Amino acid sequence: MLCALRGRARRQKGTREMASNGNADLAFVNGAVYTVDATRRRASAIAVSAGRIVSVGSDDDVRELVGGGTEVLDLRGRMLLPGFQDAHVHPPSSGFEMLHCNLSEAYAVEDYERIVAEYASSHPDDGWVVGGGWSMDVFPGGNPPKEVLDAVVRDRPVYLTSRDGHSAWANSRAFEIAGLTRETPDPVDGWIVRDEAGEPAGTVHEGAFLLIERHVPDPTLSDWVEGLRVAQRHLHSLGITAWQDAHVGGSYPTFDAYAQLAASGELTARVVGALWWDRHRGIEQVNDLLEARERGRIGRFAATTVKIMQDGVVENHTAAVLEPYLDADARPTRSRGTSFVEAEDLKAGVTRLDAEGFQVHIHAIGERA
Repeated sequence: MLCALRGRARRQKGTREMASNGNADLAFVNGAVYTVDATRRRASAIAVSAGRIVSVGSDDDVRELVGGGTEVLDLRGRMLLPGFQDAHVHPPSSGFEMLHCNLSEAYAVEDYERIVAEYASSHPDDGWVVGGGWSMDVFPGGNPPKEVLDAVVRDRPVYLTSRDGHSAWANSRAFEIAGLTRETPDPVDGWIVRDEAGEPAGTVHEGAFLLIERHVPDPTLSDWVEGLRVAQRHLHSLGITAWQDAHVGGSYPTFDAYAQLAASGELTARVVGALWWDRHRGIEQVNDLLEARERGRIGRFAATTVKIMQDGVVENHTAAVLEPYLDADARPTRSRGTSFVEAEDLKAGVTRLDAEGFQVHIHAIGERA
């Protein structure tokens, strides 16, 4: 809501006249209001009517709009800012992690062990222990070993995604169920971290995590919807009132989660959804994206962008670079990362998407991407 301050501060007289026939629903007074207006950066009060800011100015200005039914909040000198807008977040998956085995607030191996053990103990009927939020910089080379998880959960598979969503960590039981061995080849868009004997060591990166994830029971749409609710509450608590979700659709029903909350009015943020570009398909998928865009204009949700994942990240050596990555001893490895979409296919896809009026959001970190 407060993102509207900029234009309305310049039209104070007109907006006050518009509200003069009635009282404000809500008034903030005695504060330091940052207006984002170059001609008048500060005010002390604002008034809101029917969800719209109708006055920005002094306490006296705003009190003229206060009546018996007006809720008045005394800011007691505190600052009131426009709502923040985050250009790249993934609330449904983050909320899902918050509701499961959540490692996002921990930064040490012993804390990860404790949280996983406690979660497994308190959820004995879960066939898989799932969650995420671990950080690569906690482990040498960014690769957590399966033995850490084996020490606390042996009888059930454990599958935990990294905090950036580019890697996953699993225990021996999960690798066994997935059938991954030293004979399993790396997929073209990812890799399996291996020990000296060539066996899976515990971490899988980029497309390789799908080798395990396909065996994990699919969360229901209700699970994703509840994850979005939890994440939205958390983001609002930080002052974030709008965002772009940079991965909507694809393998997960996050599009449907947004659509459901938007249709019910529960989506209180303004959200741009970046529809997922399937790198295993070609330009023929544009028709599907057009159909999704048409369906994805609901309330505060608009699926008007397409996300193309062109490479990975530097931390796990999947960002596409010109020179080989170095190992822990500063010796060149055989890896230069991976470009997921061929140059000609990328050019054709972006050209078509632009012609159809899509914004195009490209993840490209390495200089070779």
